[in-house]
Amino acid sequence: MFRLSSRLALAAALAAALSSPAWAEKPIPMPEASAAEQAVLQKFVSAYMSGLPSNEYYDLTAQDVADKLKANKGDFVIVDVRVPKDKKFDKGHIPGAMFIGVMDLAKPESLAKLPKDKDIIVHCDTGQQQNKAVTALRLLGYKAYAMKWGYMAWSPAPPTALTLAEIQKSIAPGYPVEK
Repeated sequence: MFRLSSRLALAAALAAALSSPAWAEKPIPMPEASAAEQAVLQKFVSAYMSGLPSNEYYDLTAQDVADKLKANKGDFVIVDVRVPKDKKFDKGHIPGAMFIGVMDLAKPESLAKLPKDKDIIVHCDTGQQQNKAVTALRLLGYKAYAMKWGYMAWSPAPPTALTLAEIQKSIAPGYPVEK
């Protein structure tokens, strides 16, 4: 079993890697890791990746979440990570959800709000940010799940309609495909 400090180092490294695409102008500064630290990180990442449920990746559908809400067992919490809060969460959210901005999720004061003994269902707008959050929470020992396709699977109201329109605009025929 890895030490907690190793989990934290891995969570930080993964968060930085996931939030900074290779083409980014300024990647997030990370402390240099020694060869021994890199080996520990690689071992953690490999264990995490090989432990993902086959074809599931800790996803729940919007219907799964609706069913959990209807069952009212109190065995889960919903965390809305969409930002900015005033333009998204405050305009409408899943009943009972709490707001923690995606960039604040791993802060001690945010983690203190999250139970370790319940499922944590995380969602953003489309699924991009929530997956980073689920990875970080899983590495920190939480039972986190992503709501597949994010809030746009829950409510077709703006900003979901705007998001879908942007996706549609970005789809262009003629990109090369190799077989």
